[in-house]
Parts: sequence; C-alpha cells; structure tokens
Amino acid sequence: MLQSFALAAQSGWIADPAVERQLAADQVVVTTVAAVDPARPRGQIRAAVRIRASPEAIWSVMTDCRQTTLFVPGLKGCRHVAGAADGSWEDIEHEVHYSWLLPAVRYVVHARYDRPHRIDFRRISGDLKEEEGTWRLIEAADASATVVEYEVYVDPGFWIPQFLVVRSLRKDLPAALAGLKKRAENATAAVHRRDARSP
Repeated sequence: MLQSFALAAQSGWIADPAVERQLAADQVVVTTVAAVDPARPRGQIRAAVRIRASPEAIWSVMTDCRQTTLFVPGLKGCRHVAGAADGSWEDIEHEVHYSWLLPAVRYVVHARYDRPHRIDFRRISGDLKEEEGTWRLIEAADASATVVEYEVYVDPGFWIPQFLVVRSLRKDLPAALAGLKKRAENATAAVHRRDARSP
C-alpha cells in the first residue's frame, strides 16, 4: 500500500485505507470538505493522485504555463506576471472558464514555492472574490512514485449556488490531475529511454 506516502503527508486524509487503495489503483481521488468556517461557507475540495515520477519532474510540468493550458480543463490562459529572483514566489494570471453555466474569469494568484515539495497560493486580484489552496508533492520512501495532493477553496464572489461550484471542481479536477500524471510520466519515461541509449 502507500504507507510510506501517508507518513510523510502533512494532512492525514490520504492515509485513509480507502484512499490508499484508490491511489494504489492509479485512480484520482476527489473529496469535498464540509464547511466548518462561517467565513468560508462554500467548503473546500481535496484531490490526490499517484504519479510514477519524481517531485522535480512533476514540478516542472505543473509550473509550466505552456503545458498547463493543454491539460487543465477550462484554463484558457496562463501568464507569469512577476516573481522572485530566487524562485521563492511568483504571481500568475489565469483565465478560466469553469463551466458553460458560469462566466469566464480572469484573476492573479500569488504562489509561494518550496521546490519541489509544496506550493501555497492565494488570489490577490481579479474577478474571483477568493481562491486559496495548496499543492503537496510527497515522494515514496523508495522514490518509485510521488503522491500529488491538492486542496482548494474557491468563492467566485457572485451569486452561484454552492453545488455548481463544487460540481465544476469535482468534474474538472480528475481530468487535470490525470493530465498532469500523463505528462509527468511520459517525460520521465522519455528521460529513461534517452539514458538507456547513452553509451
């Protein structure tokens, strides 16, 4: 099972045996966290996937705007606005069309990096009222794979029933994480093939 991942996780939900089984079966796991904070009535979404690649290989894919627009549903634009010279943070503009039921939105997030293990991000300007979340990359003890864990809170700031926001995220997150998994594993396999051909 994935005990070696669970011991390293900062949040305990992926240690649940049912979640471990799904991750071991290469499934994307998505769950809704009930709202416990009155200031955040829409609740949160958590997701995770197991990827046969190193945290660094996954990081290279997930922080590359040119690639993310190709596999993240609804992401129509991604642009680097500003960043630290040491790579510790970055401001990124996103243009997202969550659903045909919802209007397209444009906003900027501030992302703080602990490469290649964690990204904390929050909305700093634009159409959304609030978006805040975390990416965690948890490598197995034998370095055979990495569990990518994602948690996000979104409040669009305009009147939309909570179930529509949650439904859109629950629909798009599996596709986004499956796309990340495919690209990172393909890139890793290509490196292995190239290394195998080297004298």
